[in-house]
Amino acid sequence: MHIEMLAIGRNEEILQTVLRLVNNNGQWHAVGAQTDDDAIALFDKINPAIVLLCNGIDEASDIKLQNYFIGKNPATIIIQHYGGGSGLLSNEILQALHAGAIAAGKH
Repeated sequence: MHIEMLAIGRNEEILQTVLRLVNNNGQWHAVGAQTDDDAIALFDKINPAIVLLCNGIDEASDIKLQNYFIGKNPATIIIQHYGGGSGLLSNEILQALHAGAIAAGKH
């Protein structure tokens, strides 16, 4: 199973680290955006299963982006990821996927 993800963060270096960590898993593929407009354009292009909201996103952008993503695809899983290393990121993704599978009756 190949899972598409969109990571959004304001700090380029941290965003690149998140992308590298996600893309190290052969079953996951992530692209990144630093601005709301780029994030929306990428979301519309790839329709990711998971959106990672990373560092530096203010509350107004957070609400705007979540409303847009869920409005376009209510099945989108949104993860608030604020750091903590590769193990934490992987666990956050795996837990979200598991919770999504249970909610969809696919456990």
